[in-house]
Amino acid sequence: MTVTTELSSWDCSECSRTLNHGEFRFTCTVCDDYDLCETCVGTLNPPHPHKLIRELAYRHEDIIIAYTSATMASNIEIATDMYRDRYCLGVRDVDETNPSLYADTYSWLTYETIGTRSKNFGNGLRNIIQSRDYLGICAKNRPEWVITDFACMFQSIISVPIYTLFNDRELTHVINNTKLSVLVCDKPMLLRLIRLYVECPSLRHIICMDPIPETILGMEKNELCIHYMNDIETCGSNQCYDFVNIAPDECFTIIYTSGSSGIPKGAMISERTFRAAFAEWCVPFTYDFINFSYEPLAWASDRDSLIRTFLLGGRTGFSTGDVSYLMEELALVRPNSFLGTPAIWNKIYAEFKAALSLTTVHLPPEAIEAEEYRLLQHFSKLIPTRCKFITIGGAKISPVVLDFVKGCFARCKIRESYGITECGGITSNNVLDDTLQFRLISVPEMGYTIDDEPYSRGELLIKTKHMFFGYLNNPEETQAAFTEDGFFHTGDIVELRSGSKRQIYVDIIDRKKNFFKLSQGQYVSPEFLQNIYIQSEHEKRCSGQFEKIKEPEDYKTKGNKKRNANEITSDKNEQQASTSQISSPSKKKKKTNTSVPSNQGTIHNFFKKTNSTSSLTDIKQSDSKKIIEINSEKQCTITASLNDEAKPNYAKCPTCQILLPKANLFIHQIRCYKK
Repeated sequence: MTVTTELSSWDCSECSRTLNHGEFRFTCTVCDDYDLCETCVGTLNPPHPHKLIRELAYRHEDIIIAYTSATMASNIEIATDMYRDRYCLGVRDVDETNPSLYADTYSWLTYETIGTRSKNFGNGLRNIIQSRDYLGICAKNRPEWVITDFACMFQSIISVPIYTLFNDRELTHVINNTKLSVLVCDKPMLLRLIRLYVECPSLRHIICMDPIPETILGMEKNELCIHYMNDIETCGSNQCYDFVNIAPDECFTIIYTSGSSGIPKGAMISERTFRAAFAEWCVPFTYDFINFSYEPLAWASDRDSLIRTFLLGGRTGFSTGDVSYLMEELALVRPNSFLGTPAIWNKIYAEFKAALSLTTVHLPPEAIEAEEYRLLQHFSKLIPTRCKFITIGGAKISPVVLDFVKGCFARCKIRESYGITECGGITSNNVLDDTLQFRLISVPEMGYTIDDEPYSRGELLIKTKHMFFGYLNNPEETQAAFTEDGFFHTGDIVELRSGSKRQIYVDIIDRKKNFFKLSQGQYVSPEFLQNIYIQSEHEKRCSGQFEKIKEPEDYKTKGNKKRNANEITSDKNEQQASTSQISSPSKKKKKTNTSVPSNQGTIHNFFKKTNSTSSLTDIKQSDSKKIIEINSEKQCTITASLNDEAKPNYAKCPTCQILLPKANLFIHQIRCYKK
């Protein structure tokens, strides 16, 4: 950016001089609203005690336009012109001395650069694809992903974001279901797509975001052409196509979501529906707004968050995609808000509990509380001070973990969010959006009815202005998804509660589609087993969520060479130990409908009825003063009272409020009927 005489929105915190538009400022990573000009950075004595990062100072633009009747394409163009000098999209730099490592800096592209490249790429695409055809985007988060998305908007090409972790079967299905002729990808996906080409008769062009090695260029087959994205942009810079208008109810994008049968379903989103996700247009923030993009842009939530930031003059920093660097990159980008799934908060909570147990093992009881507070303050630094809002979404979070997040990051506003691809946002902090229509229907086969007391329970049906209009080339699933009067089956079992100010609270307690029936007639939810096995210390071997599992050295170095008897015996012993660790929790941990961390065994409030007729004869009575009798109607009664010594070993069932041994609580809650 060129430095001008026009004043920016920032003042130097030392000399109080207003910085010019385009001038660099040095902002503190710890202090709020602390910026220095380049002169003060070099002369301040003593220097500022905290780390300073170089950022850009820019003016506060006048509002050019602020209405929602314009199209997505026209508003993207307005934003690129309105904020042309501002930083827009950033990627982490690679270490110059060692390309295998990352530097602690980000490089940023301006709005003007993103706008120009998007127009050029859209013009270049018109040589190989027509308006209203489908174009796939299959790559990790990066500026070229956004450039491709905007290019499709400008030329009215229907974009099809594709999740890079789809397996070959799912990937092939998406390409064939949409009859993609053009697919834009990054280098890691290129060879895989070339290999799958023989199964995708409609695919004609693959555009790679990265330079293409000569060896791959020679792999072009029959009618398949492989292009470098920069070449398409260069070609488009010498051409000029007008923007192609689109009717509000025409298909704008296809977002694929997992199907109940395992095959992804393509949710067709109209231009009007996609645009409705953005409440404000081209109204600049009065502060430096920064977004951190690490969830796949193929998901609706992260894509919407990036575009919303773009339209309001903010900037987005991309994660490298390596989860081991996630917290490090979060500290480098320092966003104003952060959306994290329960898996992230579970990991932080588990690390906190592990650290707490180590630091307090030899402390007296009166010192533990102070140590816990000190540790909380230490963990609170994981979220940058600039971050003022935390959103939790993607799955139900354990109440205990939620309390930890609220306590640890008390300076942030914590919000729980619930939404689905087909219909957008549904609740915030469990409060139902008052702009949507809803109703419940009973699910008697799972024991939930709208007549349940004290709260109605059943499947949630909704109708919103963010509604999709069907699944692409899948009339059966489309028909099953809607009622005759246009309500969408969410598949989520909820409990409705009334609150103050006529608010409706929604608690998700189960999932309708995610269960199967055992031979004895009992319904079992996969989440039940998942939440048990995730508590094993060998969970990392299975999930790979936060740690990469290395290939055994003997497979790397010995190939297919047979191992000796000692190695085989050792492996068997390790396998038995692993099996023991995994099976052990399944015998003692209770069912829960929330995502719970590995060392968390809390009791959740939601339990469902079952049709099981199994007896509880396997319950051990460890306390002679307490006898639990299970009669034919599965009603629990206490036949003896507890003394003070025995009370710590007992707990009440949240469903029936019966007091019984903690060791028996798990089995009791599964089979307990509410009177």
